[in-house]
Amino acid sequence: MNDLKRIIFLGSPEFAIPSLTKLIESEQFKPLAVITQPDRPSGRSKCPQPTPVKVMALEHKIPVYQPEDINSDDFLNILQSLRPDLLVTVAYGQKLKKAMRNSAVFGAVNLHPSLLPELRGAAPIPFTLWQGSIQTGITIFKLVSRMDAGPIYFSKPLFIFPDENATFLTDRLARIGAQFLLQFLTDFFDNPWEPIPQDEGKATYCRKLDKEDGIIDWNQPAKEIQNHIRALSVSPGAYTFFRGLQLKILAAEIRERNSSLPPGSIVSVLKNMGFIVQTADKELLIMHVQPSGKKEMSAWAFHLGAKLETGERLEQNA
Repeated sequence: MNDLKRIIFLGSPEFAIPSLTKLIESEQFKPLAVITQPDRPSGRSKCPQPTPVKVMALEHKIPVYQPEDINSDDFLNILQSLRPDLLVTVAYGQKLKKAMRNSAVFGAVNLHPSLLPELRGAAPIPFTLWQGSIQTGITIFKLVSRMDAGPIYFSKPLFIFPDENATFLTDRLARIGAQFLLQFLTDFFDNPWEPIPQDEGKATYCRKLDKEDGIIDWNQPAKEIQNHIRALSVSPGAYTFFRGLQLKILAAEIRERNSSLPPGSIVSVLKNMGFIVQTADKELLIMHVQPSGKKEMSAWAFHLGAKLETGERLEQNA
């Protein structure tokens, strides 16, 4: 199999970059076009910014389309004129209706960072960490009308490292997923096969994260709080309030000790390490933080500036 396949790649964030890179480098699966989200205002200037996928596609002189509504009749005509063999989606951001999926000979496939049917939805990586899972995975499946419910072509379980946060896990799944995507395309075009239906009885779901999801409840057990911190670190970050200002907690380690202070209290400060906070059952050593309006720093450096005192409280509200 040496002929060039007519692939259209749909993706938007940084997570999709390793997959797009693999397809471009393969030559055989280099996309004939890329579809990504429209430029959106970003940063303090609120100037429209291109998606990472758009930037990369233009660097490689691949035509880019950014429809506000990918399912519009006008854009469907454009896509049909490209005569694609397959649509490949990786964190694109819009739902593809039936006519759009059927515009390609083999339909549309999606790379999803969970072991479907577990954690269908918008934020599988944060929620798999938040619930304390020790395993996740990569799934490649055929797009259908229902979200993440299509039959599966390929799935691979992957171990989650104990100290892995959402940033590192996202990066790792993006890189591993890209390798599996390339292998899937190679095998599939050599000998197309029918995907296997998902077991609906085992389906679980996750929603989009919102700002309130970041608030740390110090009345919870230490393990639950640590998982919460891992799930949102580094961005958007789990947060608390200290002296009336937001303080993101980016890394924490459980200590088996338990003080008599109320949950959320600063128990002590460990030189060159950070500060210790009481939870519902154990202590948490806070190691990395991001104060409001400042960059990420070690918790020890934060203490040197803030002069933390034993008994001070971290709160759920300002």
